[in-house]
Amino acid sequence: MRQRSRLIVLLVALLAVGGTIFTDSQRGPVLAADPIAEARAQQDAIKRRLEEQRSSLDTLKARAAALSGQLDLAKAELAEVTAEYERVVGLLTQVRDQVAEIRERVAALLADIAALDGELRVIASEIAHQTDQLHTREALLQDHLRSAYEQSQTSLLEVLLSSESLDAATNQLGYLMNLSEQDQQLADEITAIRQELQVKRDTLRDGRRALRAARLVASAEQATLEEREAELARLEERTAELKAAAEKKRAEQEAALNAALAAQGDVESQVASSEEAFAAANSLVNRLVAEQAALEEARRRAEEEARRRRQSVSPRGFRWPEASFRVTQEWGPTSFVLEPPYTYRGTYYPHFHGGIDIANGCGTPILAATTGVVVASGQPLWPYDSGFGVVMDHGGGVQTWYWHLTTRVVVSPGQPVTIGQVIGYEGTTGNSTGCHLHFAVNDHGVWENPRYYLP
Repeated sequence: MRQRSRLIVLLVALLAVGGTIFTDSQRGPVLAADPIAEARAQQDAIKRRLEEQRSSLDTLKARAAALSGQLDLAKAELAEVTAEYERVVGLLTQVRDQVAEIRERVAALLADIAALDGELRVIASEIAHQTDQLHTREALLQDHLRSAYEQSQTSLLEVLLSSESLDAATNQLGYLMNLSEQDQQLADEITAIRQELQVKRDTLRDGRRALRAARLVASAEQATLEEREAELARLEERTAELKAAAEKKRAEQEAALNAALAAQGDVESQVASSEEAFAAANSLVNRLVAEQAALEEARRRAEEEARRRRQSVSPRGFRWPEASFRVTQEWGPTSFVLEPPYTYRGTYYPHFHGGIDIANGCGTPILAATTGVVVASGQPLWPYDSGFGVVMDHGGGVQTWYWHLTTRVVVSPGQPVTIGQVIGYEGTTGNSTGCHLHFAVNDHGVWENPRYYLP
């Protein structure tokens, strides 16, 4: 395009010069007595005009060359801005998908909370109903006891006088003073209801306490998600506007340049049109460079959000084992021939990476992903693997593995470790091509994807 522009500008200039020569050659002769002098004068005039045109043409070439260089620079800067725009759009789309996924999880949590709240309401209703039953039975038992006691007091003398013997009087009094079988059964029912009510009250109390905490967490998380989603929507709308503006300005730039090249005016008109086209391109570049600051801010905030998530704790109680890092290899099937074969959930893979690799530089502190107990450290797989690592058990059949650490051992088997505690340092021991951490999760003997456990 640059060479074509130069050729067309040069052709227009030559046409202008040639037109001048042909026009001058048709003018009337100069009035002079000497035909030779007239011819020489005409020759000198044409020579001067040719030199003027050549000077103008040289100026045009220089200005055209400068314009072409500036246009190329503008196009290069525009290409960089476009590439940055496309990269940020991809990042925003990825973050939006992650926000949508987390939002679905929050909605599921709220649904579970609502279901549990309904169950607790049923328990509360049962407690109220059984409490009424308990009060009724207690009142009935008290009436029976009071009646038996009053009957025994009022009939004592009468029983003694009316009995045939002392033994008969004793038996009769014992019968009156003892509880009947029905009253005993009623007392047992009251005791059972009291015990059941106590269990349900404890369940209701603990459940309500857990519900309050869950609602607070879910509400805060949902508010944060809604804020992030609204912000991402605004940024995506803004990037769409930038793209439309860039396309419009690019079309205006090409239209202005083509109009300048196709114009049949004089040299100054051609240069002026080219300068206008360059000014439009330069204005576009300046505007896009200014707008790039907004895209950079969006990227910075997205990266800040990613760093915050890396340092947060997931619902499963896990955090990333490094405070700052980049992922160098994901978990799962791979074409990397040095990875061993593995059968995952019934499917055989010839090459499978059983963990996730992250890196931040040699010596970076490695943190416990969650609370547990160290079951192995140093070189647990020696002599089959010379790598240094740490293996932690977290109960429930879940273990975490940290591999390729430095030779500095900071924890020992049997040692309890809390989440976030330093257990080693990033290194390159064992089968490693550079400093990084191989982090793996073994759940009941299966190498699962660590991202299922991480925030």
